[in-house]
Amino acid sequence: MQTTDKEEKKLEWSNFYLPNIPIYQTKLPQDIVDRLWGYVDKAKENYNHQLAGNIEQSLILEDEDDYFMKYVVGPIADLYVNHAHSVTWVQKHHTHISQSLKLSRFWVNFQNQHEFNPIHNHTGVVSFVVWMKIPTDFMEQHEIPFCKNSNAPSASDFQFTYSDMLGNHQDYRIHMGKYQEGWMMVFPAQLRHQVYPYYNCDEQRVSISGNICWNSEDIVV
Repeated sequence: MQTTDKEEKKLEWSNFYLPNIPIYQTKLPQDIVDRLWGYVDKAKENYNHQLAGNIEQSLILEDEDDYFMKYVVGPIADLYVNHAHSVTWVQKHHTHISQSLKLSRFWVNFQNQHEFNPIHNHTGVVSFVVWMKIPTDFMEQHEIPFCKNSNAPSASDFQFTYSDMLGNHQDYRIHMGKYQEGWMMVFPAQLRHQVYPYYNCDEQRVSISGNICWNSEDIVV
């Protein structure tokens, strides 16, 4: 027996989204940027040997009075791992779990033209980057002949690399320019990322990075 059009049932579809880990960003107010420049001015201890960057100089920063952790990165890191999202991606020891976070590493990078940061990830739970000084503009960098002739010009870019739900490698590229100065980005420490070199500019690019980890002094057995 055939059914008429009126008798045919319409299927009702619902959709859902697979769990995903967000990347947070914010424009820091000038007073916080000024405080960070104060940290940079006082930095003296070299940190290159602990980092992946193929750059001239990285220096350890001191977070005076724990200000940056308490009022800037700490609250968003806590939201990241404890409240707003599934925390199955957070690495925890199978028997010892801390209840709080701490700023474990904090440093400034001074990058010259031709230098670069190869693809890498960080230790800890959450990492961040603050772009303090960007002396180049991506549009000019991408017009350099050997970049312009490519189907993927990348000079001066910052890039995340990850695997999607199908196991394919994906890139999320962020174009750099003066408009990025003062912007901060927070992301999972295990998320792989890299910084491409820039060219035709004698000024240094300055960025600040750091890692947030579980506080080993606050362990629950």
